[in-house]
Amino acid sequence: MRVLLDAYWWVDGQPSGRRVVDSFVRTWAADRPDDELTVAVPRRQLPQVRELVGDLPVRIAPVRLSPHGVSVLTELGTAADADVVLAQNFTPLRTRALRATFVHDLMFDEHPEFFTRPERLYFAGMPWSARRADLVLTSTRAEADRIARVRPGLADRVVPVGLSVPESFRGRRATDPGLGLAPGGFLLCVGRLNARKNTGRLLAAVLAEGLVTAERPLVVVGEPDGLAAAGHDPADPRVRFVGGVDDGALTWLYENCRLFVFPSLDEGFGLPVVEAALSGAPMALSDIPAFRELAPGAAFFDPRDPAAIAAVVRAELAGPPSASPAVEVPTWSEVVGRIRAAVEERLALR
Repeated sequence: MRVLLDAYWWVDGQPSGRRVVDSFVRTWAADRPDDELTVAVPRRQLPQVRELVGDLPVRIAPVRLSPHGVSVLTELGTAADADVVLAQNFTPLRTRALRATFVHDLMFDEHPEFFTRPERLYFAGMPWSARRADLVLTSTRAEADRIARVRPGLADRVVPVGLSVPESFRGRRATDPGLGLAPGGFLLCVGRLNARKNTGRLLAAVLAEGLVTAERPLVVVGEPDGLAAAGHDPADPRVRFVGGVDDGALTWLYENCRLFVFPSLDEGFGLPVVEAALSGAPMALSDIPAFRELAPGAAFFDPRDPAAIAAVVRAELAGPPSASPAVEVPTWSEVVGRIRAAVEERLALR
């Protein structure tokens, strides 16, 4: 099978996105050596991509246009001869290959209030172009249900195939980040700091109820993205914003936190939930479909109610640490296998 993979974000995407693309490419190359795998990447990043490819049996197809959506819509489908084009979020408008698009979520369709007008205009190209997809892949059954709900015309093409944690995280060694934190002596929140991640309500809940102190702070890992923490005093020792950290430091934080709290208003997947579970962290999560699917044994709260958040956090802190909930995490080999099986089924129908 000749596979053309959209690897636009391999070098210059969000950290989790880069690691996911890296894991996907390496797993497909290792598990399916008889396939002809080509990665489409921005021409300006060819030196970095060649270094990443190394000795992998992977071809490189440079693309020129930006942003990502424009590139996928107009040039990805013709970047190389292929039996299938595996794109992310957007679907090529022109190709003779089978079109399989991994749609991470259509959250903007259901919750436009989380996004700016330019973001909504850009994202509108996702479901519009997905009408041309032969196959729409996504991470969870919860997100597959959303896609079918908000875009009924795609319902018969949606297949949840799962996602795994980046291989770099599975193979990590925990390293103390040097933040002066005592094991078991802090709460942890991980994720980009934007309105959807709901950090503001979490801060209001734990600060108002005295659930964090200078000796037991809330540690927030993530890069600023919006005004999630607007109005918070950065000198307040009860909350520590530490920015981005590497996998070793992140693992140490997961393994040593007293409680991992993820208050996101909506997610299609939720990689930090999976990472935290694999690291053995007790957790309190937003009561949203994706989290119920990923970690059904967690403690849940209404993310729009600071009092509800505080009540669950208080209950978790009142006794000994809860066991981390069981999370069934597929391997990357399983994810790639599911995608390839879905592609083979659709190719057989042609």
